[in-house]
Amino acid sequence: MHHPRLALALALALTAALTGCKKPEAPPAAPKPSSLPPVKVETAPVTHEKMPRLLTLTGSVLPDRQSEVAANVSGRVTATYVERGMPVKAGQVMAVVDSKAAGFQATAAQAQSQAAQTQVNLARQECERADTLFGQGAIPRAEYDRLKTQCTAQLYQASAAQANADLAGKLAGDTIIRAPIDGLVGERYVNVGEYVQPATRVASVYSVNPARISISVPEPAVGRVQVGQALDVEVSSWPGRAFPATVRFVGPALRAQTRDLIVEAVAKNDDLSLKPGMFATVRLVVGEEELPTVPVDAIKTDGTVRRLFVAQGGSVVELVVKTGLTREGRIAVFEPLSAGARVVVRPPPGLSDGSAIAVQ
Repeated sequence: MHHPRLALALALALTAALTGCKKPEAPPAAPKPSSLPPVKVETAPVTHEKMPRLLTLTGSVLPDRQSEVAANVSGRVTATYVERGMPVKAGQVMAVVDSKAAGFQATAAQAQSQAAQTQVNLARQECERADTLFGQGAIPRAEYDRLKTQCTAQLYQASAAQANADLAGKLAGDTIIRAPIDGLVGERYVNVGEYVQPATRVASVYSVNPARISISVPEPAVGRVQVGQALDVEVSSWPGRAFPATVRFVGPALRAQTRDLIVEAVAKNDDLSLKPGMFATVRLVVGEEELPTVPVDAIKTDGTVRRLFVAQGGSVVELVVKTGLTREGRIAVFEPLSAGARVVVRPPPGLSDGSAIAVQ
């Protein structure tokens, strides 16, 4: 018969032996770093050159002329001939108002004028007769003054009747509403069947070629702007495109609240790319300064953001940069780039900050 204590000791010894024979678990293997092949690129050196010094300002695009066309007559609209965006010439018919009522008024006024004119000769004869009688002493002064007043009033009434006839005729002609200027229709406010009053807006017309650029010039820069100065205008709708413009008007005084001067420039707008209401960035040349320059093809443009990739060792550093004017295929960069540093020309798709590169 086995002793209980001896059996327990044997069991513990067997467990310890089995535990000592078991191998420890190996730690998990570290993942191998994934490495993409280097991107093949072409590079070019940064050079420092004398480039135009720019003054960057902000502004808004305005139409050269704008007109809100009113009906100038009462009546019901019988026809419309324009739509939004349609080009029109000065004098072109835009809408027609029912002319019947205006025609009746013109006819009645003309008849009244003719009736008044028949009294003109009689009034003149009365005036001449009064002069003769008064000169001969046949009538007293009071009678003479009364006759003169009556015949003079007849003449004035005839003139007033003719003026009313002329006005009625004009109103009858105003039932044909015409464009006052050459331009594009911005909005048509009336439809056929609507009743209009003289002050009712019928349509808006914009003349947008040339376009006017209203520019805000801060007080410290006022002395650098003058009439006839050339500048470039950029808008976000056309990234990378500069619209040449010329300063035409310079305001006489600064605005008290904002301490800036309003200047207006004029830009050719043959293709109508500049739309009234656009926000404009204006670049004005005010001298020369030495700036880093890179090839134009080294700048990658995404909307209004411009990027540049600088080669450092076997990778690239991506920089968001501000650029200046272009000269002989190189563009000024407003970043502290060292002369001789190399930048990627024509950055390939997918190139980003830290990408490995292989220079061709």
